[in-house]
Amino acid sequence: MIDFRKARFVTSAPDLSACPKQELPAVLMVGRSNVGKSTLINALLDQKIAFSSKKAGKTKLLNYFEVDSSFYLVDSPGYGSTLYANISTINFAKMMEDYVKEPSLKAIVLLLDLRRDLGEDDKRFIKYLQQTKVKMLVVLTKFDQMNQSERHKAKVRANELGLYQYMESDLSAKTVAKIRLAISSVL
Repeated sequence: MIDFRKARFVTSAPDLSACPKQELPAVLMVGRSNVGKSTLINALLDQKIAFSSKKAGKTKLLNYFEVDSSFYLVDSPGYGSTLYANISTINFAKMMEDYVKEPSLKAIVLLLDLRRDLGEDDKRFIKYLQQTKVKMLVVLTKFDQMNQSERHKAKVRANELGLYQYMESDLSAKTVAKIRLAISSVL
């Protein structure tokens, strides 16, 4: 059983050429800027290890966290508006194209805030991820901030996108344990 609390920051890398050379499997966290990637990483690892901010676009590099000497949890820059992310759409697309071909990548955790309507870039990115051969775990974020009607609409949106298997993240201990188990099962 992987102890998610045994985690350490390893490095930040602008692309795969600068990633750690140790042969560990990787799980990549992706989502729009300010969707809650760093917050979820901190909850999964039970420590404030990933920088989270109310201001979108703080993550600009691939941030590697080694978890229990078992795998890398990799925080990616947010995609979407380059106004917030400070990373060009072309650079982000290249980063993702390179990463999904990486043999060490075992899963992609896609975080979606379905309180917001998804734009065409969201839909294209989801479709792209679905076409890769990489296992995708979908986490609907900000669920604890939604009322019952908004939760229902979020589930409908997820189903319309072909995302039939997803986890609702309220960052409770039960939910965090469920996400940890899902990650562990793909390694």
